[in-house]
Amino acid sequence: MPVQSLPAAVVQSYSPRVTLRLADVLADPELSLRLADGDPAALNQTVRWCAVTELADPRPFLSGGELILTTGLSQLDEAAQRQFVARVADGRAVGLGFGIGLTHDRIPAATLAEARGHRLPVLEIPYSTPFIAVDRFVADRVLEEQYGRFADLLDEHDTLARALLSGRGLGALIGSLHQILGAPAMVVDVYGRVLATAPASAAWPVEQILFAARNGHAGDTPMAVPVSVEDSVVAYLCCRRPRRSADVLPYAVSLVGLELARRQAELAGKRRLAGQVLEDLVRGTIGGAEAERRLSPFGIRPADEHALLVATAGSRGDLRRRLVASPPMSGATTAVLEDCLIAVLEPGHSARAAALLLQDYLSRYGSDVRVGIGGWYAGMTGLRWSYYEAHEAMNRGPCINDREQMSLSGLLVASEDVPLRDLAHELLRPLRDFDAAHAGSLVATLRAYLDADGSVAAVATRLIVHRNTVRYRLEQIERLTGRSLARTADRVQLWLALSASDLLR
Repeated sequence: MPVQSLPAAVVQSYSPRVTLRLADVLADPELSLRLADGDPAALNQTVRWCAVTELADPRPFLSGGELILTTGLSQLDEAAQRQFVARVADGRAVGLGFGIGLTHDRIPAATLAEARGHRLPVLEIPYSTPFIAVDRFVADRVLEEQYGRFADLLDEHDTLARALLSGRGLGALIGSLHQILGAPAMVVDVYGRVLATAPASAAWPVEQILFAARNGHAGDTPMAVPVSVEDSVVAYLCCRRPRRSADVLPYAVSLVGLELARRQAELAGKRRLAGQVLEDLVRGTIGGAEAERRLSPFGIRPADEHALLVATAGSRGDLRRRLVASPPMSGATTAVLEDCLIAVLEPGHSARAAALLLQDYLSRYGSDVRVGIGGWYAGMTGLRWSYYEAHEAMNRGPCINDREQMSLSGLLVASEDVPLRDLAHELLRPLRDFDAAHAGSLVATLRAYLDADGSVAAVATRLIVHRNTVRYRLEQIERLTGRSLARTADRVQLWLALSASDLLR
């Protein structure tokens, strides 16, 4: 997994700081520097680098924090001297080192006066001290600090990795990160569930954090760095303003991603296994005793009453893969069966609340979300019955559908001894073949006709076609199927075939 990079603003705000101060440069006895002018308090500023220049305007080459070294070669009059100092101060330099004995025997009065006005310390560099000695002193100290920070960073990486591998997982990792940063830290998934936080007493504005992270507006919310698994953002690593060691955050993000990927793979395996057991149960390929044995590791006990939810969504792409990777549900065992997400609710949990949660999950994967709620029953037969109730309810249409009294088609589907799939396919095959060959709508017309209780006018209105078109299509249906829509028995067979196709789809 690649190391995640922090937002540019975060890197800029929390980049490692160098501790070399201007006072340290002045205090080195080998350099023999003297404070010519300036407030002693200004000597506590951090020196990031040295810059030797004789340019009249060095600002394009300054990034801030430099100690500027010059002999005043281009500063031969008072105006030039004042302009140079003003430009150096504008470039956010921390000090001016002026070498005497070359162009100037002493630091010009105009230089000192202008520096005093900008609160810019001026160090006098004697002729005997070459600029390269000052430059080397600063470079050595800066690199020493950076190498020390690299060593600390390796130790911090090792600390985080050990915490994750300790067996205590994400909680231990975030606890160690909290100690390293000296600031509260948290991992929250994209649904707003806090997966780990340290310290435990820390309060987090989760909704504001997620809104800011999704819309790219940090504002006053804690920093949130996205964590991705297989190129999809699954969570955010959040922390309040770090007091130290913020450059460890990209590595922490990678470790969080690894742990969440591991959890996702474990959950996917359990869902596939649970889905296979439930499929065997509802298809009647295993008995009750075998189902009890295979479902017991998931906490599904035959003495308890369970309700099943069955949900799906119209999705572009591999819906099954997305369902397998969706987050776990509290108080439920989740499984994937074909293109449906199944939730076996534990006793005492609200089926309606769980259905709303499933609806929210699936709305992220596609449109036309459908959730069916089954009844509460005990035993393996109860699980099977609840599944068919929920499945039939789901097929009634989008949104959340409560169970109703099982229809005849539902009862027949529940019996694996009846080859309803084959019978329905055989009866409707001529219509589907015709529709496929001629871009027709015979199946849709038949469905609308039966739903409208045989009203040609209602079918014409629903399909937005002329009534004669409906009559012509009905004649084709009778000719292709060999069934008469005027006979009740034939209409029942056609209705049952369509209903079975919906339930078995």
